[in-house]
Amino acid sequence: MTEGRNDNEGAATNPDLAAMHRDLIALVRRLEALIDTATTAATIAAISDQIVEVNARATATGRVLLAAQTQEIAKHAHAVSAAIPGVEREIENLVRFEQVVRGVAAVLDAADEAVRIARLVCR
Repeated sequence: MTEGRNDNEGAATNPDLAAMHRDLIALVRRLEALIDTATTAATIAAISDQIVEVNARATATGRVLLAAQTQEIAKHAHAVSAAIPGVEREIENLVRFEQVVRGVAAVLDAADEAVRIARLVCR
């Protein structure tokens, strides 16, 4: 990057990161809807914590949407999108909220790795 100029200016959005970003935002909305069905304050607090964490990853992803497309970013972005249906199934079959939290944690780990790699590509 040269002084006063963004090397990504005019660059196209990375489609893998854009899909991951959309999926993370959709997961936040799903978790927000889950609050309406929560029966305890502890469950609401736990869901709210997960919303904060997923929102943080959605924001971080949004900041690197112009990262160059690489196989490594694609691999991790696809891992995020692939993990979300499992979380949604856990939400639908909510027997124990701890299972939802574990599923969200796996999504967050994959999102963190995709964003970490995208930041390296943007440097």
